[in-house]
Amino acid sequence: MVLLMNQELGKRIRKGDMKAFDLLYDQYSQRLYGFAFSMLKNKEDAKEIIQETFLKLWNKRTTIDSSYSLKSFLFSITYNITIDLLRKRAKDVDFQNQLKHYFDGEGARTDELVIFNELNENLSRLIGELPEQRRKVYMMSREEGMTHKEIATRLGISVKTVENHINLTLKYIRKKLGSNSLFVLLFIALFV
Repeated sequence: MVLLMNQELGKRIRKGDMKAFDLLYDQYSQRLYGFAFSMLKNKEDAKEIIQETFLKLWNKRTTIDSSYSLKSFLFSITYNITIDLLRKRAKDVDFQNQLKHYFDGEGARTDELVIFNELNENLSRLIGELPEQRRKVYMMSREEGMTHKEIATRLGISVKTVENHINLTLKYIRKKLGSNSLFVLLFIALFV
């Protein structure tokens, strides 16, 4: 019954029906908020994520495939926007400093420090397992902060080869570390 209702809502939204859109918002906004909040632990951020989710849905309404679950689509959008926000924040120097201060200070619990240290050790081990050229490229990129072009010039390889090395390394690390918790995702975003 819910699937049929969502399929009908999807068809109506695709045609630009604001009432159907409002119904969908009423039906899912609280659950999506809870989902976003569970990852972000910040009420304002979670509210913004939900607004952005529904804005994105409205902007892409003509591409909605009513045979697919709107619920799954909404949760996927929310998840992706949340991860994008975490990645963006993770690259912010002030955020990195706050996080490092948290782990260095009394804010971090012992179990969090153990997980952090374990992830850091695993990352070092995984980098050590990489083929030599790939390891060099990764270290030049992440440790020395060099651009892909700078790395290519220094090593006498193409920029595309550098990009391939970085992408393969990141895939390998994500696969080996897993990404089944927010803590691991945040660690990957910050340090990988």
